[in-house]
Amino acid sequence: MVDLSFGTDEYGMLTCILSDGKITATLSAANPRDAAADLLTALDRATSEGVAECYWPRASGIYRWLLRRSKGRARVDVLWTAGTLTGWESQFWGECEWAPLESAIRTQVAPYAAASAGA
Repeated sequence: MVDLSFGTDEYGMLTCILSDGKITATLSAANPRDAAADLLTALDRATSEGVAECYWPRASGIYRWLLRRSKGRARVDVLWTAGTLTGWESQFWGECEWAPLESAIRTQVAPYAAASAGA
């Protein structure tokens, strides 16, 4: 099971709190509109092709979302890097049913991506 919620923090960054009931990770992206649009594009690609990724950059590093869909199941991996010397570090890993995850991401992220159309 993967629970997630999206919002913005006090600095205006898009945040995502991911939890599997045991581990909770909080991610953020410097540009909410671009991050939301990129995550929705990755979700579309994972829906049609079975696998996709997107990146959420920040001044201090980059989050890398990896989405995999297979036989109605989802696997979500999120990695973090502060640069080439440190490499990629796992921040969150979880599996769940695809349909509820897809619905939750689309519903919660759409308002942030839609804001980019008016910018």
